[in-house]
Amino acid sequence: MAKLNFSPIADTTRRAEIVALLRRAILTGQLEPGQKLNELRISEQMQVSRAPLREAMRELVQEGILTSIPYAGTFVIDVTAKDIIDAYSLNQVLDEFAIELAWPQRDQRFFDELDRRHEAVKQATRALDTTRQIETALQLHGLIYEWADNSVLLETWQRLTSRLQMYFALHQRARNEPVPAEDVHETYVALLKGSDMRAAQRHAREHIDLDFEELLAYARGLERRASRAIPGKVRSGFPSGIA
Repeated sequence: MAKLNFSPIADTTRRAEIVALLRRAILTGQLEPGQKLNELRISEQMQVSRAPLREAMRELVQEGILTSIPYAGTFVIDVTAKDIIDAYSLNQVLDEFAIELAWPQRDQRFFDELDRRHEAVKQATRALDTTRQIETALQLHGLIYEWADNSVLLETWQRLTSRLQMYFALHQRARNEPVPAEDVHETYVALLKGSDMRAAQRHAREHIDLDFEELLAYARGLERRASRAIPGKVRSGFPSGIA
């Protein structure tokens, strides 16, 4: 397990910064799937009080990457092969629907924003910044949801995003690479600018399937490791509430 070492936060009211630091610790593997968060240690390292830390943890519970168990504490969610299958299969359906809704709404603003977000992905890839690369890639994919003009669809995507961030980070660790070896979004962007909606939808499905089996194998390895550890490990899934 990587050594956990948070830096102090000057402004103790900045919940967003605490959230960002906790999320980065999860995505980089400092906090591993199934690991319990030690509130006292984290608050001491960040030099914040327990109250804003707990607020930040509650926000991540609502995002679905932490889960709170009564009388036990707050944990990073465990990751199972079924969780990944569920999330990726839903992502495929949502992408196809979002592209269909967004397609007639595309204009020059859409194309300019698509290019801007694509460039941000490429910059993060060149910088070998794992967390930023994942964040920008999801922002790129999120554009079709923003343009689809369907608030329920957008809310569903936003709720799924944190889970996908975690899975993408696990995938990079499984491959032992900080970022993908090459830009994998060139075709995706080109098709979203084109005239063949069905081709764009097909590619979106194929893009989600990219190295999917490799991630599943890694998740199954985590499951086997967890089954040999303490019984009653925390299961993932979208939590309905907090302790």
